[in-house]
Amino acid sequence: MTLSLFGQWIGNAEVFAGDGRFVGNGMDMRRVQRVDDCRTRVDVAFIGPFKVSGHYFIRDCGDHRIYEGPVNVGYAETLCEGVVDAHAYWPALGLSQRFLLAVLPDGDTQASLALMSRGDQLVYVVVGQNRRVVGEAGLPELVCGTSLDLADDPTAGRSVMLLHRRGVWQGELVTLDAQRRLIGRVAYCESFSADGRVAMTGGYFDPAHREFCLKTNGWQAWTMPDGEVAGSCGLAGGRASHGYFHHLPVQLRAWRREVVTLDGTRKVLLRHWYRGGERIGSEFGVLAFNPGG
Repeated sequence: MTLSLFGQWIGNAEVFAGDGRFVGNGMDMRRVQRVDDCRTRVDVAFIGPFKVSGHYFIRDCGDHRIYEGPVNVGYAETLCEGVVDAHAYWPALGLSQRFLLAVLPDGDTQASLALMSRGDQLVYVVVGQNRRVVGEAGLPELVCGTSLDLADDPTAGRSVMLLHRRGVWQGELVTLDAQRRLIGRVAYCESFSADGRVAMTGGYFDPAHREFCLKTNGWQAWTMPDGEVAGSCGLAGGRASHGYFHHLPVQLRAWRREVVTLDGTRKVLLRHWYRGGERIGSEFGVLAFNPGG
């Protein structure tokens, strides 16, 4: 466990149903403390549309971590310091979890995306942002409203799809091979236009300039025919997405997950790349938004 994750964290979580509709906010509190050189204890309390309280232990095994229970069991890949990609199970909830957690460059902010399933059925999507606190904790940032009203609003009260606004997301992606060994850092940008056109340039596994048209109903998005990228994703409040996209010219498939910060200025992007069923590598990074393009 890296030092960047130790301490007390508190924050706001937005909880969506599996179909992307808002069901409520959650208060997320965690205390992460070292037990010994290889083990960490996490005390967690989550109060929202579902609730859980308890603790679990994490065993650090270098390039991966094992969640040893009792309230969370599973396995997490360590992609780099402060970034983990986990497959876990919460026995008290009866829910499996695919979990992306990243500590942002300031070192005191976490962004996360949890896909909570029962079997293959997606039950909840939890979009989280926590901050490290010392002493008395302040109140988390919230978008005011009720689930009764916001369930029919794909932006969850923001009036804008943060992911798909007109503008450019730009930054660097850390690139790993199939064994999670570092390849390097590569520049990357993607732009969105008002008519749904998307352009991607950079990265390692498909660095060429690719363009396609993305159609959305607010809760899902999918590509139109004749583009260089084909696929679909689920959306959560316009802040997070998860899905698969086929990059046709190179015959590779990317499992893509992303989550935007509450202020809309940054997003965490993770892409696992596959050839058929074989994972050939991964890319991840924090991108900054420029509305001017």
